[in-house]
Amino acid sequence: MNPAMARQLRALLTKDLRLELRTRETAVAMGLFALVGMVIFQFAIGTRTDDATPFAGGIIWATLALTAVLGVGRTWVAEREQRVLDALLAAPVPRLVLMSARAVALVLYLLAVQVVVVPLAMIFFVREGSFADLGLTVVVCLLADVAIALVGALLASMSVFSRARELLLPVLLLPSLIPVVIAAAGATHAVLGPAHALDEYWRYCVFLAVYAVVFGLVAFATFDHILDD
Repeated sequence: MNPAMARQLRALLTKDLRLELRTRETAVAMGLFALVGMVIFQFAIGTRTDDATPFAGGIIWATLALTAVLGVGRTWVAEREQRVLDALLAAPVPRLVLMSARAVALVLYLLAVQVVVVPLAMIFFVREGSFADLGLTVVVCLLADVAIALVGALLASMSVFSRARELLLPVLLLPSLIPVVIAAAGATHAVLGPAHALDEYWRYCVFLAVYAVVFGLVAFATFDHILDD
């Protein structure tokens, strides 16, 4: 990325973060949604078993996947409502920079939610967690967040001008996140579960990295034409 594109990316990301800090719509809504989901899982599963550790990975990532849908659904909403999107498309900014700014913002939103959700999940559902396990889970979160953000930014841009955007985006996004949820839940269970299978953990992490790279290449090849079409 050349210096001009880096400055454009920084300017777009700063604009998104300042808007979010001013309105607190996306991150707060995602955080509350995730907390409600954790409470529901706590009453649905946590009270019916003495040890919910085998379910912790699935609970965490099912909650985060649904929370990601909420965050991705807010992508481009402010620009559409305030008619800024036309100006952004007319500006001499590469389309790839626009998508990169969206993806980075989504990663930051997801990380902000996970700072609350992951420790709570370990308190609610994991019997014998440790700081080392939490550190390994952070790696899973980073890899999965990048994959979710790339998929979400791409699909949100594809559906931005659709009339049924609120209905179309979850239908497209959730099936695309199934491999991410399976791999992230498997990696989380590998370190939080009783077996502590690090070999399995790293295999799932490699899968997440490859998935993110594949969607990154797809976005790189197609995003220049998506918003223009």
